[in-house]
Amino acid sequence: MPTHRPSQEKLTLIPANARGLQTNIGDLAHSFIIPHNPDIIATVETFLNPTIPANFGHIQGYSRWHRRDRAYGTFGAIAVCFREGLAVEALEVEMDRHLEMMFFRLWKSRHKTILLCVCYRPQWQGNDPIHFFHSNIDTLLLQHNCNHLIVVGDMNQHLVARQFEDLLTEYGLNNNVNFPTHISGSSLDPVITDLPEDVITCLPLGMVGSLDHFAVLTTISTTVVRDEATARVNWLGLVEIGTA
Repeated sequence: MPTHRPSQEKLTLIPANARGLQTNIGDLAHSFIIPHNPDIIATVETFLNPTIPANFGHIQGYSRWHRRDRAYGTFGAIAVCFREGLAVEALEVEMDRHLEMMFFRLWKSRHKTILLCVCYRPQWQGNDPIHFFHSNIDTLLLQHNCNHLIVVGDMNQHLVARQFEDLLTEYGLNNNVNFPTHISGSSLDPVITDLPEDVITCLPLGMVGSLDHFAVLTTISTTVVRDEATARVNWLGLVEIGTA
């Protein structure tokens, strides 16, 4: 467990489809990170691969990028960085090689934790990421002793709309993005949580570079997250657990 930083009143995230982090990191920093000063920057479609140095794109005041590069093909990949001093732990989660997800545990107070997942689901991938969530959400929350869940990224959920909605319904989750995140008018970049809707705000920002996805400014009021237990069904074990 990392050294705990005193509780802060809010947690801010900027999920963004970078469509090439090497090309667009300058715009990401100057148009989004500097003006909004987020705690977490979560990028997908970084196009990074293992030939790119580990210290690439380091932003002052933030950690190095935690990366899940594609070891095969091109495009895709994930990179996440955190404000220095934020209480966070990168988690090793076993999954099939073709799945593009990263998991982290965040401490919003000394005894309350959030499981953060950053996910990229390419259009060709079908239901595999959603099936992974169905099979593993409760296990991961229990295994890592997390109270709440946040999933961000580009899921292209319009192509698997029924399965996506079933996931939200069965696990009591909300997609807090109710606006288009793509130049086509589609909403492809959800912010999924089991947090009360009144503590989280999502706002559209501009496009990273001259591309087609809008970044999303996500603010969570950590001081008013309810502490009472909420009913949650573990669909694997069919047992009810508390996730305050």
